[in-house]
Amino acid sequence: MSGRGRPRSEEAHRAILAAVVELLPEQGLDGLTIEAVAAHAGVGKTTIYRRWDTKNELILEAIEQLRPPGPPPDTGSLIGDLNALVAVQRERLEASQLPRVIPRVLAESLDDPDLHTQIMERAVKPIRGILEQIVRRAIDRGELREDLDVETTVDTLHGSAVYSLLMARGALEAVSGVPERVVPLLLEGVSSSSGARASARRRSSGSSRARPARSG
Repeated sequence: MSGRGRPRSEEAHRAILAAVVELLPEQGLDGLTIEAVAAHAGVGKTTIYRRWDTKNELILEAIEQLRPPGPPPDTGSLIGDLNALVAVQRERLEASQLPRVIPRVLAESLDDPDLHTQIMERAVKPIRGILEQIVRRAIDRGELREDLDVETTVDTLHGSAVYSLLMARGALEAVSGVPERVVPLLLEGVSSSSGARASARRRSSGSSRARPARSG
């Protein structure tokens, strides 16, 4: 963000960022213009240029509002912590277009590697960082095993939430049931106990057949 010029009111600042979020679903990264943002926010273009050097900087500050303000409370359980994170995000973003915006700008930014990297750093990785804290907290409690692949677990939790958002066109209520659906699947696995035993027997039998006979 630029330090040039005297800052205008905080109300104008919020209106500009809100205009970016509201216009991005319609216009996309390439179609969005400073003129359109200024008109939508009810400010002059000079007000925007005093605060941001480039359109990309303006877009990045707008979408990084997706970041949670901090880690969720320690509720004592993995599902509880995940539900606390969902509740915080729903309260902050229920009326916002941000959940719809992020998938689009990520896709459109693939042709601009620097912008894509900045979106990941400022909007996506902070959420993944909080999920990592939650997973490691569950490991410390003994809910999850110590040798767990944390990164893959975060991928599963984050990916499930993002997929639910995409299928629901950004409606945040779609994320509310993710912890209850995904965490038992992670904890219990996907194979039945009888299936696991049968598989173990097959492996053991195959190993026995493969042994060469001893010579007398």
